Amino acid sequence: MVQVDALSPDDPRQIGPYRLEGRVGAGGMGQVYLGTSPGGRKVAVKVIQPELANAPQFRARFTREVEAARRVGGFHTAHVVDADPGAEAPWLVTAFIPGPTLQEAVKQRGPLPPEAAARLGAGLAEGLAAIHQCGLVHRDLKPGNIIMADDGPRIIDFGVARALDATSLTATGSVIGTYAYMSPEQIRADRTDPASDVFSLGSVLVFAATGRSPFDAPTVAAIVHRILHDRPALGGLSGDLRSVLAACLAKEPTDRPAAQSLPARFTGLGPGGTALPHTAALPAPAVEQTVPATRIHPQTWIEPDRPELSRGVSRRTLIIGGLAATATAAVAGASVLLYGREHSASRSGRPTAGTAASGSNGVALTGPQSPIRAVAFDPTGQTLLAASESSADSSVWRWNVATRRGAAVHISAPQSSLGQTMVFSPDRTLLARADLNKIMLWDVATGRVTRTFAVTAQRPNGGPTDGYVFSVAFSPDGRALAAAGLFRGVYVWDTSSGRSLGVYKDSPGGWVAFSPDGRLLLTGDQPLQLRAMPSGRVAATYDYRFGYAPGTVAFSPDSQVLAITVHETIYLWNVVSQRPVTTLKGHTGYIRALAFHLRGGTLASGGDDKTIRLWNTATGATVTKFTTLGSVSALVFAPDGSTLAAGLSDGSGDTANDRIRLWHIP
Repeated sequence: MVQVDALSPDDPRQIGPYRLEGRVGAGGMGQVYLGTSPGGRKVAVKVIQPELANAPQFRARFTREVEAARRVGGFHTAHVVDADPGAEAPWLVTAFIPGPTLQEAVKQRGPLPPEAAARLGAGLAEGLAAIHQCGLVHRDLKPGNIIMADDGPRIIDFGVARALDATSLTATGSVIGTYAYMSPEQIRADRTDPASDVFSLGSVLVFAATGRSPFDAPTVAAIVHRILHDRPALGGLSGDLRSVLAACLAKEPTDRPAAQSLPARFTGLGPGGTALPHTAALPAPAVEQTVPATRIHPQTWIEPDRPELSRGVSRRTLIIGGLAATATAAVAGASVLLYGREHSASRSGRPTAGTAASGSNGVALTGPQSPIRAVAFDPTGQTLLAASESSADSSVWRWNVATRRGAAVHISAPQSSLGQTMVFSPDRTLLARADLNKIMLWDVATGRVTRTFAVTAQRPNGGPTDGYVFSVAFSPDGRALAAAGLFRGVYVWDTSSGRSLGVYKDSPGGWVAFSPDGRLLLTGDQPLQLRAMPSGRVAATYDYRFGYAPGTVAFSPDSQVLAITVHETIYLWNVVSQRPVTTLKGHTGYIRALAFHLRGGTLASGGDDKTIRLWNTATGATVTKFTTLGSVSALVFAPDGSTLAAGLSDGSGDTANDRIRLWHIP
């Protein structure tokens, strides 16, 4: 997301022919504004600081960089539109790229699966190669300088780029760049060349794939020491991706591959996804309901004697993330950002056959060749449904659990190719699919859109929305639909009429989930909030301090235990006593899915380490562990608890069509 703040009284209203609309941010060289060209095009306008503009050496350097930057081509950079190095306050204008930064996307939705990280690496390496071919070095490549646009990643902020043939104009010992992503030669203030950007690229991609920089440490001094002397921490990365990133992170510049060679190496690792979607500028909401927030310390999170809460959480299942089920079926958390390969499937809308295959990794229900976004059993447990999607195709699959025969109905291709949330209605007749700022309801039987809802969020200062929908939930009766994402506020609609039921602007965005009786709505991420419905009043707030937004959340069937995932760790909290129960550790990759067993004492979890763990929530011990052939993106138990179904975001074998797995649970 790109935050646009209001102009201050001291800010200019116009730079050259460009009208300024707000502040985007500040860098080491000056202030960046959102502007509009005379033709109505959105642009980013960088105005140089006065103290730099008054230095003749800097003006000469800036002029050279502008001339070089104009020559930078390629798809994965923000192109220079205009500049005036000779102005009293020199300025540079580039194309404005809407969308979240990589930093924001990973913090909100977790690391990318390996194939997506490889695809991202190919795009970024292509962008760096274009920069280097023009005699420039970026020198500040970091997650915050990468925009995840809906059509591919873009490298922004050439403000710290330096012409290769220019004499260094930085003072001795001066360092440009962000420490966690700097190269050893940058830290030593040595001369930097394109190899420095390759080192930073390696660090950025490790962050994208694991959620942490490879030299992460609590202090700057420790980070610097690790970059100079330690091996990079590559987390759960393996295979060729690990090898390529390790080469990029070589201590000696001459040991690193050239940026020009990397796109082919990354592309050769296998197909992957494209970039995260963004949300375009939107009008103000037509209906708003502002609810004053009440912050409660975790130790007094839920008051047992409060009528709404005692009725709302007693012996019920809180439905998380819209994979709604009956009160006797615990379900997985909300869908997460997934990235998958394309496939050439029939687009005719006619069902496509699927079959079952056995193996040591569970029983495979074959058919889907695209990443699985959601799984759900029908109320009888006799039918399993799965929603799959890639940039080439979107499908709803149905299998007879007894015969393990399935068929698919294809729905129209997505507007954007990445990151959509897909959840089934409680009666399994509808599929809600979030695409940027819209949520579409699809008829599962026909594949047709029955209704479309639009998020019309605006910033408090009147600027455009800064995010997109990534969490959607049906109420237990299917009459209401809630949505949240990378914007402030939670939206609730009537699914039959399309009428807005309220916009809760005090929510920080993040997750949404209804309790089974419809009396409670869970919202937020940092903090999490419990709202009494239908008023939307915040009844309790859980302001935890994990540093990152939760990857997914789930309540036990009796609503006594709340499970929160942060990276590869699960935290369990007792909702009634407001005390931590235990911490579950064992996964070595990002956790993307949770599901409680019918009886509530067992929790299933799965993620990027290609394992599913069953935990005893009372003792914190691992009951059993299943190995999968891909990253786990969705989990659900059958209503009677006898079967666990898992959806994978990537498959195995030549056809990669075994993305649904079943295990018998005694």
